[in-house]
Amino acid sequence: MEITAHIANLGKYTSGILTDAVLSFPATKEQVRMALQSIGVDGLRYEEIMLCDCHSSIPGLAGKIGEYASIDEVNYLANQVQALSPSERNIFAAAIQHGEYCDSLQDLINLTFQLDAYTLLPDIASYEAYGRYLVQEMQSITLPPEAIDYFDYAAYGEDITINENGMLTAQGYITHDGTPFREVYD
Repeated sequence: MEITAHIANLGKYTSGILTDAVLSFPATKEQVRMALQSIGVDGLRYEEIMLCDCHSSIPGLAGKIGEYASIDEVNYLANQVQALSPSERNIFAAAIQHGEYCDSLQDLINLTFQLDAYTLLPDIASYEAYGRYLVQEMQSITLPPEAIDYFDYAAYGEDITINENGMLTAQGYITHDGTPFREVYD
């Protein structure tokens, strides 16, 4: 499962009665109905819920899901994430850590549609590694042979990272190509 949350009946909770159920996303309509029924959400007297204690297999994702998030949107996001390939999931996780376009569930859902605007270099774990990658593999600058051992790859990698608005993440180095963020889901 991509996302797991405890759902609670908000009406009962504010009355001092704690009722909750664990719901794993993506969930079927029947699973959602049964979870809501188990906490007493009937659509008449009790209809509001809150999501507590979220967990996700995608690092950083659970922290982006608010207490009052829509179950339908969380479910849709979980379906989108489940459809991603392993490399796309890594890009998605790094993009969440990067912090652009992930302020709401709507942003996160839209982010799943535009992962191709990101470049993730999974083998880059430090500014020095990024600097060496740029100089030695990408040949962004040419160094005289006698300067190679004395060049400050870390400072160069950090400077380029700042200029590119890139970031070192647990998944590697990520940068966005500047493509405007488009709303696919509204």
